[in-house]
Amino acid sequence: MFDVLKRGVVGCALAALAVSSSVLVASAQEEQDSPWLKVCNQDPKANKQVCLITQELRTSTGQFLSSVAIREIEGEARKTLLMAVPTGMLIQPGLRVQIDSGKQTQAKYGICFPNACYSELVIDDSFVTSMKQGGKLLVTALNQQAKAVPFELTLIGFTKIYDGEPMDVAQIEEKQKQLQNELQRRADEARQKLIDAQKASQ
Repeated sequence: MFDVLKRGVVGCALAALAVSSSVLVASAQEEQDSPWLKVCNQDPKANKQVCLITQELRTSTGQFLSSVAIREIEGEARKTLLMAVPTGMLIQPGLRVQIDSGKQTQAKYGICFPNACYSELVIDDSFVTSMKQGGKLLVTALNQQAKAVPFELTLIGFTKIYDGEPMDVAQIEEKQKQLQNELQRRADEARQKLIDAQKASQ
């Protein structure tokens, strides 16, 4: 059990690193870049390929909101949905996962780090099929006031990424560079607006 959990945490951490470049507008069209990203790596211990199909949700300023990843291990039918949400949520109720207006599935937290709390849920092929046919994946946590905090991740483009080839390291690095440049541009714009507002008030 601990090993499964540990692999889940490692998977989530990898997802968070790998998909920091994948923040796109949720209404992106199929032919445009998808916020989903597929990365694969060889597990040296098991000598098996491990793939993550991931999406990370951030604010326009780059603040982390949520991330999800489907983890698949070569030769194993078992699939795992890995989820991460910000800290400060109620632990005992766990998370609720829902595709469009479908049935909600409960998931328990596995571990929390200073930056996020992680959960993993065993899923099957029918769940993946529902994701392929769906429009949005809703991950809901409860805050300290026991109020629902929904994190909506688009499923647009999911099928193409899931069934497609994984990205190579160079592509991931390029996307990360593009994201950093975009976040820097937005930060500069916000700073300039603040300066202009201060000058106008003088």
